[in-house]
Amino acid sequence: MRVPLAYAILGLLTIAVGCAGPSTAMPDGSLGDGPVHNPGTPGLGAHALKFQAYHEPDHPVTLLTTSPMSTQTSGSAIIVGIGRGQMALFAQPSALPTDNMGNTPYRQIDTAMKYTDWPSATALYAFPSAHGGPNHTIAATTPADDEITLAAVEVVEGTHVQDYKWNQGDADPLTSLEVTTTGPATLIAFWWGGGFPDTEPQTAGPDNDFQAIAKNVETLGGFVQCAVAVKNVTKAGSYSVTWKSTPTQGAQLWLVAVQ
Repeated sequence: MRVPLAYAILGLLTIAVGCAGPSTAMPDGSLGDGPVHNPGTPGLGAHALKFQAYHEPDHPVTLLTTSPMSTQTSGSAIIVGIGRGQMALFAQPSALPTDNMGNTPYRQIDTAMKYTDWPSATALYAFPSAHGGPNHTIAATTPADDEITLAAVEVVEGTHVQDYKWNQGDADPLTSLEVTTTGPATLIAFWWGGGFPDTEPQTAGPDNDFQAIAKNVETLGGFVQCAVAVKNVTKAGSYSVTWKSTPTQGAQLWLVAVQ
């Protein structure tokens, strides 16, 4: 995650959708387009990730907003993962993500989950049957001096969250709990790192044919570490993912199945 959470200062950085090789990060942090969407089944659409470091003095924002995405006008579900430096901020009425397409309110799935060793937490949100279009942005409020990471993923032809699981561990590699589907689904895996020795290179990668689509883990300083990976499955079953990081660290894992 960070040097003690509270102590590093880093410039505002943005990560959004881009095109790159499967293992080479572009300057904006994107890692390629992810798995191909097969019409008639749920599949990956637009995606974006943005973050602000702890106590950012130069570019403080109170509304963290993703870069514009081109989403489907209808027929998609939007999944949003948010990590905040202070868990108490999730309890505020304004903590729900918002967007510029009139999709409201985003529904929180389960509750905010606290890190074992930090006052920070992560939470998951969904909006099924979202209205979309060009220049679609997702946003979240934040105090200007706190750290926050927001990752948004569109699932085309996704209508609902079929299953989700959360777990946390100190050992590496870390394996998620299993989600169960009743048919074709898109699986979205969020890795939220729990340690940050402030050295390069930082990595976090999934197994089991998950394709990483965004990350901020290679950045230094005090911020909420995140990596996102996606896999499409074609039949009912139970699925998990294992993440491995360098340097070794604990993490929170969310795994979401959208059908």
